[in-house]
Amino acid sequence: MKKPAFTDIFPLPDQVKTLQVFIGNWDLEGTLIFRGKTFKVKGLGKFTSVAAGWGILSIVKMGVEDLGTYEEVDILGFNRSEQMFHFFALTNTAAAYDHKGEWKDNKTINFVYEGQQYGKTYKEELEIKIQNSSELTICENDYLDGQLITTMSVKLKKQISEALT
Repeated sequence: MKKPAFTDIFPLPDQVKTLQVFIGNWDLEGTLIFRGKTFKVKGLGKFTSVAAGWGILSIVKMGVEDLGTYEEVDILGFNRSEQMFHFFALTNTAAAYDHKGEWKDNKTINFVYEGQQYGKTYKEELEIKIQNSSELTICENDYLDGQLITTMSVKLKKQISEALT
């Protein structure tokens, strides 16, 4: 009799398999509204499957008009016991947050982080929408003491070499 492997004991649920659409290299373009001013953003993102498909590692670098380079590293993973996704984000804007989320429908996954920033309540709402296999949109709204302070809307297009494979 064959001994069970991890994949037999911990099979990937469909909601985790859906994450595979993110795998690849992406061109990013959009806008950031910060302190009442709109900035164009443009960059690259690389998304890699990790932990035998239970998660995604993403590395993003974007140029933000007049502000320089924005960098972010994320680990997105599924906690089976909670039946919830965790999105751990670390950025060069001094953010290190654990967002929690779940699929809203079969094309949209939402995440929320709630905590403190400078002694005030802080909340990030993040929505990732699958437009098709080669296009995603990400919308983020950040609130400080209940007031909207930052909005970012980015379109991701899979790089052609990735889209054709």
